[in-house]
Amino acid sequence: PAFGEVNQLGGVFVNGRPLPNAIRLRIVELAQLGIRPCDISRQLRVSHGCVSKILARYNETGSILPGAIGGSKPRVTTPTVVKHIRTYKQRDPGIFAWEIRDRLLADGVCDKYNVPSVSSISRILRNKIGNLSQQGHYESYKQHQPPPQPPLPYNHIYSYPSPIAAAGAKVPTPPGVPAIPGTMAMPRTWPSSHSVTDILGIRSITDQ
Repeated sequence: PAFGEVNQLGGVFVNGRPLPNAIRLRIVELAQLGIRPCDISRQLRVSHGCVSKILARYNETGSILPGAIGGSKPRVTTPTVVKHIRTYKQRDPGIFAWEIRDRLLADGVCDKYNVPSVSSISRILRNKIGNLSQQGHYESYKQHQPPPQPPLPYNHIYSYPSPIAAAGAKVPTPPGVPAIPGTMAMPRTWPSSHSVTDILGIRSITDQ
């Protein structure tokens, strides 16, 4: 166009306007064939920075469409796309991401402009669908678990050295020891009728 500018490679561009979708798609197709970005730049007469930016955006979002100026990026992983990816994975658990991408195109779910990239599909399988499958396994695991066993009855005999008299319980007490309700009944130690000196056979001087 007459109002366009010519870059260093001889290509015509409009300053501030994105490249046409046909050129953007061609850049992605050449990159998928293994052609280096610098060679794509010379072949299509597009600056190297522009080629790198388009390829980076495609790897991130799976879309070749330019971002909306002053707006949000268009989403290619819509709920409908995620639903179809989940269906493909459930039917064939061993399916590859590139096969899912081909199925999305073959079934008409996406077109060549908004189909997710292989890396985007792999990320969906890993983050969204992977978490759902793990949650399903966890729910199934909980359903097959036996109910928890009730705790054993509390046994105070092995918890304290001496039994504690419960309210209203009668605890036998030795003679001479007053019974106090709600307290431990401790046996009283009675003094021996023989002293240590008697046992050892020692008599005090006063006894002699």
